[in-house]
Amino acid sequence: MNSATSSGFSASGFSAPAYARLREQITADVASGVWKPGQHLTMAELSLYYGVSANPLREALHQLQGYGLVEMRLNRGAVVRQVDAAFVKNVYDVRGAIEGMLAAETTRRATAEDIARIENFVEIYEAAVATGDIGKIVPANRALHQTIGAIADNPLALEIFDGRSCLIDALRRSLGSRPGRLQEIIAEHRVILDAIKAGDAEAAALAAQRHTRRARDHMLDNIRETAGTTA
Repeated sequence: MNSATSSGFSASGFSAPAYARLREQITADVASGVWKPGQHLTMAELSLYYGVSANPLREALHQLQGYGLVEMRLNRGAVVRQVDAAFVKNVYDVRGAIEGMLAAETTRRATAEDIARIENFVEIYEAAVATGDIGKIVPANRALHQTIGAIADNPLALEIFDGRSCLIDALRRSLGSRPGRLQEIIAEHRVILDAIKAGDAEAAALAAQRHTRRARDHMLDNIRETAGTTA
């Protein structure tokens, strides 16, 4: 397999350290379903896929283990963390607190240009939903939330759940959504946007927390239903 065409990753010509770029690419590839929860990744396989040597790869995997994305195996690469109901609940409970804080801070900081950017990502998500393509819907949703988080300017808060969120994205791709849920998400995004536009930080925080709780409950329902059909 040709690494340049399979992964889109190039180890040459970047300003950031190789392991940092590689860490971000592996994270993105887990979110997009290239590497699945529970999958064993050997060093040889990853080196071939990304076209890099063992040293930056090992460093990237160690950092991803710290983020909770993978579990290292001595001399055997790593395993993408398995996702179960308890993991989903814990991630969303933490995420709800962080998302509420970020939405409030974004409301206090946002310029007219920032608000226009958020609205643009809201519309991109809605357009993705209209296609029915989960491969477009998941990254569009992630981009919207990352935009709100970036305006809040709290990199530490984003770092806490970013890696784990990509596992949630991977699960969302595999489970899909129940009928009507995507339209509910559109409405919830609009409530958050309206609160930010109105400059109401408290309302924005509450809307973001409510949105996260509903996402958590929907995901847990999907997990239970899937377990029931495979039992």
